[in-house]
Amino acid sequence: MRSTRRTILATLAALPALSEDRREAIRRSGAALAGYPGQQLPKADLEQADKIAAGVVFFQRRIPVEVGLRGIDWSGGHVHHRSWPEQLNRFFHLGPLAAAYAATRNERYAEAARAYIEDWMRGDPYPGANKRRAGDSALTMSIRLGTSEHAGWTGHLPVFLASPAFDDTFLDRMLASLSGQAQYAASHLAVGPNWYISQLDALVFLSLRLPFLKNADTLRQTGIDRLRHELTAQFTNDGAHIERTPSYHHWMTSVAMTYVDLARRFPQVDARVDPRRVARSLDYTVQSEMCGFNDSDPAPNGASAKYLAERRDSLARLGLADRSPSSPPLDQVFPDAGQVFSRTAWDRNADSLAFDAARWGGTHTHLARLSFTLRLGGRVVIADPGRLSYEMSDPLGPYGRSTAAHATVSVDGWNQSSADAQLLRAEFTSDSATLQGRYQAGYWKGRYGWSFAEGHGDGVWGEHERTLYWAKREYLIVLDCVTTDAGHAIHNSFPLGAGKWTLDSSGFRCTSAEGFSVHFVAPPNGAAVDCVEGRRQPPRGWLSQRDQAPLPAPHLEFRYPSAANHPVVSVIVIAPSGYQAHADPAHPNEVVIAKPDGKVDRITWGPDRVPRRN
Repeated sequence: MRSTRRTILATLAALPALSEDRREAIRRSGAALAGYPGQQLPKADLEQADKIAAGVVFFQRRIPVEVGLRGIDWSGGHVHHRSWPEQLNRFFHLGPLAAAYAATRNERYAEAARAYIEDWMRGDPYPGANKRRAGDSALTMSIRLGTSEHAGWTGHLPVFLASPAFDDTFLDRMLASLSGQAQYAASHLAVGPNWYISQLDALVFLSLRLPFLKNADTLRQTGIDRLRHELTAQFTNDGAHIERTPSYHHWMTSVAMTYVDLARRFPQVDARVDPRRVARSLDYTVQSEMCGFNDSDPAPNGASAKYLAERRDSLARLGLADRSPSSPPLDQVFPDAGQVFSRTAWDRNADSLAFDAARWGGTHTHLARLSFTLRLGGRVVIADPGRLSYEMSDPLGPYGRSTAAHATVSVDGWNQSSADAQLLRAEFTSDSATLQGRYQAGYWKGRYGWSFAEGHGDGVWGEHERTLYWAKREYLIVLDCVTTDAGHAIHNSFPLGAGKWTLDSSGFRCTSAEGFSVHFVAPPNGAAVDCVEGRRQPPRGWLSQRDQAPLPAPHLEFRYPSAANHPVVSVIVIAPSGYQAHADPAHPNEVVIAKPDGKVDRITWGPDRVPRRN
């Protein structure tokens, strides 16, 4: 943040009292908060802003939807998608208008901003409503009001104050609406991890941006009293947010970081956040951004440099830069989250492995215990489907959250339950990583969207133990042990990185154009394999992309029969070109890896199923 402590305190001291000019108060508050994400403008995009000014709002930042400037259907009837009314009512379209107006002072952009806000206010039921209006929610209201992370109405207001469109009459109505919405929000707080924090954050930031409102002090105190608890309780001791979902962790960590900084500048909003815990959270942010676990989108290759730079800057703001290494360790375990990250270096061409043996994290968690992702040379080899769709009438919605969509095991293609896994082992040397986890909650036929809303349905007892042995810079062995009833099929799935892959079905091997291979070594009798890409019905073979449509990608699946209450062990070897794996029937607990340099590794394991290199 560029502003010094002295400058910020002087600005706050100069904020006008209630009797002074509200416009100046809003401008000065905006200047005092200028370093926080929710007060910053996007880069001006005049082409997009022109379309928004003509009544077109962009869904998911890329899909144009004509809504008009008057008589807008705020319930979101234009698009059949759960997220559309949310995004419409959050007013993300104000950002491009504000950026364009700041860059050009073209009144068309300010007039359009007024038109959208004015149209929404025509149906404003707050604070006296007995329920939220159609298309609204507690989270949506907080983002519309404006938080430390999202500008909303209050964060963009300083930009538009110079426009004649935002005259005193309109400003009076807008401020009255903001006060009423915030009053409703404060008395109807919806409990839920990120939702709750966002609502409280909105109350605090509204009180800072509009300090002259009659209810500003009450709103601030309501928000800060509860944030003191939530910004501690919602993070585990290892620093991970309780939802164990990288995208939501990143958001919540950014909020926690803001409140550490706010406490130094605005004593009245001290949330008492422990900087040392935030430092641990920053490590999780950097480690997890590439994997895409749960409702996240994996960052593109090379993004780690950006996150490392952000971490260093954040540590400096926390006053911990001189007591923290410049980057997180190459091997890092988050035991409370149940997730492990290992890599060979912090550069775009590094190899990296992420393992998810997590406890259940709630709504945004996928049925994907013991899944993993793998990048070799920076190239995605084993992927996570990520966040395909929040609309559960879209087949990709439930598919993307299902067990079968992830790099893990299911029985008969059925789902895991919404249960914890156990992280049993995470051991590292300079050239290897051994990770082990267990899932024991059975497999269920019921459809899973945001929950098993219609029940779990038929089920089968089953448990899965997975061990990953990673010979860094060489190969990965996936050792799976599945125990269930007889007469079922074990499905071992591997979402592959996008690109050309060739399946050798007789050899149970799938190979990429770059030579990376996924090989089922010594499959049992009755085993089968197929690879499907971009299928819509039933869906299979899709990966999420940030701000883009889902990407078709190969999805490899090995299937083999179960045995009655007897463990079925499978060995999958993932390696670059030149590595060959085979098993000797006389030594069932051994796999032999022939390497490009002519050397041979013998990997053996005992009853603990922990591979060891000989």
